Amino acid sequence: MRSIEWKYLRGSAAGILLLMAGGGMLTAGDEQQSHVKRFENSETKLQVALQEATSRLQADPQNVQAHLDRGSTRLRLGQLGAALDDFRSAVSLNPSSADAQAHLCFALWMAGSLQPALAAVREALARDPDNPSALRYAGRLLLLTGGDRRTAIQYLQRAALLKPEEADVHFDLLMAYRSDGDAPRAWAQLRLLHATYPSDNARVLYVEGLLAQDQGRSDFAIEHFRQAAATDPGLREARDALAKALVENRRWDEALAVLGPLTKDNPQSFLAAYLYALTLYQVKATREAEAEARRAVNLGPGSSDAYALLGDILAQEGRQAEARDAHQRARDLDSGNRDEVRKKDQ
Repeated sequence: MRSIEWKYLRGSAAGILLLMAGGGMLTAGDEQQSHVKRFENSETKLQVALQEATSRLQADPQNVQAHLDRGSTRLRLGQLGAALDDFRSAVSLNPSSADAQAHLCFALWMAGSLQPALAAVREALARDPDNPSALRYAGRLLLLTGGDRRTAIQYLQRAALLKPEEADVHFDLLMAYRSDGDAPRAWAQLRLLHATYPSDNARVLYVEGLLAQDQGRSDFAIEHFRQAAATDPGLREARDALAKALVENRRWDEALAVLGPLTKDNPQSFLAAYLYALTLYQVKATREAEAEARRAVNLGPGSSDAYALLGDILAQEGRQAEARDAHQRARDLDSGNRDEVRKKDQ
């Protein structure tokens, strides 16, 4: 039986989500009403801003700033396609504008078009090498696309130097230093974040958990991930990290309690499906494990680990022919991945 590798369970340098800090101490009912009021107020303000920008464009269709303002508002309203149209119009009207290219970059990034986003941010930096937003986007996108890590760090360092009051860039730098194995600088960024945010900030708890995990302090990391997820259930990275850490430490019952809701909330997450299948397999819930492993295979058809796990589960059920097929598929994928690496190295 092939041992299950953990390459999908390692930490990632992917960017931190932009999140809003929570409010004061409220009862459950007051908190829900407050959230609804905030959402309604925010929605109303955004609709007003959208109407104002549209009115400016009706008066002057060549108004680049109005296109940028309307695109930004549409982006916050979740109207991604319409936002992209506005940003492309702004770029077309003023090709020399670094801001327009940076806005277009961010919208492309949110649409999942990482390479076009990277091309747009390079255009922005060609027009203004010191545009803080463009520098930050360039750094994060290089990390996300497997680009040169040192160049990404230099971009983020420059962004922090130009706009030190922008706390989000310090999150980005922490993750970049962590991915580069530079723990002292990552911890230095954490100290800056501790000075900026309250001690119960979910994002700070999450990144501190990651750094502690790198030092082998699993219990400390798990507790921080748990606190971060409880403080802000919308911080998916914290819930993923908690599930991953519990699985890595073979705390199967706790992992089950986390992964059940996580897979329901994120049905398209390969990581959640894979971890859930592995956990179910470990607690001998083979029927449920098989169903979840097949879901993982569907979500990540290029994952040799998912096929290997499915094979192990089928073997445990005594379905040896099917298990051999799944294990062979895992070996084929492993071989194909090694060939691809060799091609890239040549």
